[in-house]
Amino acid sequence: MREKTLKIERIAGYLLPVVIFSLALWTLDKQIHHLHSMYIVKGITSIPLSHIELAFFLTFLSYLTLTGYDYLAVRHINHPMPYKQTARASFISTSISYSVGFNVLTGSSLRYRLYSRNGLNLRQIWDIIIFCILTFWIGFCFVGGLLFTFYPVKLSDYAPEIPVPLNLVGILLLLVVAVYFFFSFRKLNFKAKGYQISVPEPKIAFLQLGLSSVDYLLSGSIVYFLLPSNPQLTLLHVLVFFALAQIIGLISTVPGGLGVFETLMLFMLEPYFGTIDIIRPLLLFRTIYYFVPFLFGLLALIYYEYKERDEFLRKIEKATCSSLSELAPQIFSILVFLGGTSLLFSGALPSNPRYLYDLTYIVPLPLIEVSRLFGSIMGVLLLLLANGLWKRIDGAYVLSLAVLLMGGVFALLKDFDYHEAAVLFTLFFFLLPCRKYFYRKSSLMHQSFSSRNMIAITLVLVSFVWLGLFSYQNIEYSNELWWQFGVNSQASSFLRATFGAFVLLLVFGVAKMLSPFSRDIHMPGTEEMGLAKTIINQSKETAGNLVFTGDKYLLFDDEKKAFLMYGVSGKTWVAMGDIVGTSNQAKELIWDFYEMSKLHQGRTAFYEVSEKHIPIYLDLGLTLIKIGEEAKVPLETFTLEGSASKDFRYTVRNVEKKGYWFEIVSKEAVPGLMPELRKISDAWLQIKAGKEKRFSVGFFDKKYLSNFPLALVRNESEIVAFANIWSGADNEEISVDLMRHSPDAPDRTMEYLFVKLMLWGKEKGYRRFSLGMAPLSGLETRQFAPVWHKVGSLIFTHGEHFYNYKGLRDFKEKFNPVWSPKYIALPKGLKQGLVLKDIAALISGGVKGIFSKENKRTASRIGHHAPEKLSEELI
Repeated sequence: MREKTLKIERIAGYLLPVVIFSLALWTLDKQIHHLHSMYIVKGITSIPLSHIELAFFLTFLSYLTLTGYDYLAVRHINHPMPYKQTARASFISTSISYSVGFNVLTGSSLRYRLYSRNGLNLRQIWDIIIFCILTFWIGFCFVGGLLFTFYPVKLSDYAPEIPVPLNLVGILLLLVVAVYFFFSFRKLNFKAKGYQISVPEPKIAFLQLGLSSVDYLLSGSIVYFLLPSNPQLTLLHVLVFFALAQIIGLISTVPGGLGVFETLMLFMLEPYFGTIDIIRPLLLFRTIYYFVPFLFGLLALIYYEYKERDEFLRKIEKATCSSLSELAPQIFSILVFLGGTSLLFSGALPSNPRYLYDLTYIVPLPLIEVSRLFGSIMGVLLLLLANGLWKRIDGAYVLSLAVLLMGGVFALLKDFDYHEAAVLFTLFFFLLPCRKYFYRKSSLMHQSFSSRNMIAITLVLVSFVWLGLFSYQNIEYSNELWWQFGVNSQASSFLRATFGAFVLLLVFGVAKMLSPFSRDIHMPGTEEMGLAKTIINQSKETAGNLVFTGDKYLLFDDEKKAFLMYGVSGKTWVAMGDIVGTSNQAKELIWDFYEMSKLHQGRTAFYEVSEKHIPIYLDLGLTLIKIGEEAKVPLETFTLEGSASKDFRYTVRNVEKKGYWFEIVSKEAVPGLMPELRKISDAWLQIKAGKEKRFSVGFFDKKYLSNFPLALVRNESEIVAFANIWSGADNEEISVDLMRHSPDAPDRTMEYLFVKLMLWGKEKGYRRFSLGMAPLSGLETRQFAPVWHKVGSLIFTHGEHFYNYKGLRDFKEKFNPVWSPKYIALPKGLKQGLVLKDIAALISGGVKGIFSKENKRTASRIGHHAPEKLSEELI
C-alpha cells in the first residue's frame, strides 16, 4: 500500500508542474488571443532604453543583496568565510534555482556542492539553507504584510476574488515576523518535522529583515519601471501585485513560475494598460531578472567545476581523462536540447510570406511542406537525444550529428531561416570532433529519463502547441485544414507538424515500454556462477571470490569477460569493489549498472573501489570519499630473517612449542571438516556477541567454504583456527577472507597463521599477500582538507571505543606492506547520508543489525573488509 502511495506521489510530482503550467498558458491565451505574436516581439523595442538599463542595474543590486543572505548565514553558524566564497555560492545557486524551479531542491543541492568544498559539513550547510529560506520569507512577510495591511488594493473587479481580505492576510504575515523576533530576543529555537531550527540573535535577525526587504523592493521595482507611465498606478500598486503573483508562482513549483506569474500579473494590471503594454514588460522582466542571471550563473558553475575537477584529477595523478572530457557531454546536451527547442518553436511561428514566395521559385512546394513537417520532428528528436548525449552514448552522438545536419537543411528549405540553420550547422561542426567523449555503446531505448528531463520536454512541447495555436488563432479549425498546401497554408503545416511530433513521441514511448531491460535482475544461477568462476580464475585480483557467498547479484559485460557484483539496500544499489576481470567494455559495464539503478528509481554507489576507474565515477556525477587504505605485502621480500622479523620468529616458536602446527587442506577435504569448523565458528561468534556480517565479507556457510582450500592451525587432537584462502591467476595475489579461532587457541594463533601462510605463498611463487583495508587510515588532516578527512582522522586516532583503527593499521604495518587508497563513490548532496545508512544495513544484514551489540563497537566502520577482523583477533 505504501509503495502504491509513493508511486502516486511520484507521478503527481511529475504532472503537477505541467498541469499548472498548461492552465497558466490557457489562461494567458484567453487574455492575449487578439494579439499577433510578431506584434508582441516588435513592441518590446518601444520600451525606452534608459528603462531597460535601469532594470539591469536594479537586477544587479537585487542579486548583490541576495549574496548577503549567505554572508549572514555563515556568520550565524559561527563559520565565517570570505565574502568572495559566499557570494559565489549564493549567486550560482540562486540564479540557477530561480530559473530551473524546485528552489529548495535545486538551490540546496548547489549550495551543498559549493560549500562542501570549503570545509563545511552536512549539518552546517543545512543550517545555511534553512537560514536563507527564512531570510527570504521574513522579508516577504514584512513587506507583504505592510502592503496588504495598509495598502489593500481591491482586486475583485478584474481578478478572481480572494476569499480572505488582504488586510487580514497582511496582519497574519506581520504576526509571523513578530513571532520570529520574539524567538530571537528570547534566544529560543523551534522544531519543524523533528529538525531544530536555530533562530539568530536580534542583530542578525534585523539584518535579515533589512536585506530581504530591500531585495523584494528591488525586484518589484523592475516591473514598475518597465511598465508604461500611468498616473493611477503607483509603485505600491505594483509591489502588491508582484507579491501576490510571486508567492503563487513559487507555490506552483513551475520553473521560475513561468506562465503562472505572467498570467496573474496580466489579470491585476489589466485595468491600467492594454494587454500588449503588459506583455512587453513582463517578457523583458523574465529575460532580465531570470534568464540573463541564469546564463551567468551556469557559466560560473561550469568554470568552477572545471577548476575543481582539474585540480582533483591532478591530485590523484590521473591524466587519462581531462576536465574537458567531463564537461563536453553535458554542454553539448544542453545546446542540443536548446537546438531542438528552437526547431520546434520556429515550426510553430508563421514564416515571412515574402521569403516563402521567393523560395518557391527555387524549391518545389512539396519539399517546403515536407521540410516544415520534418523540421518539427527533428526538434523532438533533439530533445530526446540530449538525454543520451548527457550519458555519453555513442549512438546519441551519431544520431545528433545527423539530426543537426538535417535540421539545418530543413530550416533553409522551409522558409530560408538562415539564422537558425547557421546555429544548427555551427553546433554540428563543434560536435563533430568530439567523438572520443561519447564512448558508451548502449541502446538508446534502455536509457532512463529523470523527472526534470521529462518535465522539461513536456513544458517545451506544451509551449510549442500553445505558440502555434496563438499564432494561428484567427484561422477557424476545419477538417480541410489538414489537406491544404501552399504559401498561405502555414496553419495546416503547423497541424501536420504537431501530429508528426506527437506520433514520434508515441512510437518512442511504446517502443520503450515494450523493449526489455538491457539486463535482467535475478540472483545468479548455475550457468552464471560458472561463468563468474571462469572469470575469477583468470583474474589476478582475489576480491572477486566474494561472489561465492551467493548473496549478490551479478552484472556481466557484453563480452562475458568481466562482471560487477552488487546488492540492493533500500533505494541504494551498491556495487561491491572494482570490476572483476579484464574487458574493453569496463566503462560501459559501470554505466550499465548506473542506468539499471536509475531505471528502478534507485541511488547508485560503488563501495571499496580503487583509483582505477575514478574518471568514470566522476562522469556519472558521483563524488568520492576516501575510506581507508589497503595493505598488500610483497612476498618476495617477506622473510623471518633479520632483526625486523624477530617478533614473527617469536610467534612461530611460541605456538609450535605448544604442539601446534600449520596445515593447508584442499577444498575437496573441506566438507569432511565442517562439523569441527562450525563448532569453532559458533564459539567465536558467541565470544563476540554478534552475528555474521554479509555482502562485503564472507560468512560461515558450507557451500561457500567448499570453494576454497583452508589454512589450519591444529594439534594432534583438534583444529583451533582456520581461514579460507583466496588466490589470483598467474600466482599474482593471495589473501584470506573468513577467519575464526576457538577460545582454547594459544596466544598469537592468528598471527602465526598469517606468517606461515605468507611463507607458504612465497614458496608457491605468489607475488603479494593482501591484508585487506585499514579503515580511515591515510586521511588528510591539513587545514583545508575535506571535513570527512578531519573527522575520519580524529576517529582513527582516538576512536578506540568504537574500533581499534590505529591498532589495526599498526599491526598491518609490521608486515611492511604497500598501501593503496580505497574510496566510496556515491551521489552528491543530501543523499549521501541515506546511501551510507543503506550500505551499513546491507553489511549488517538489516537496519537492526547496525545497532546490534557487535556493531556498537564498529558503528563508524566504513570499508568493512574481511582482514579487518584481525583487529579483534590479534590486537
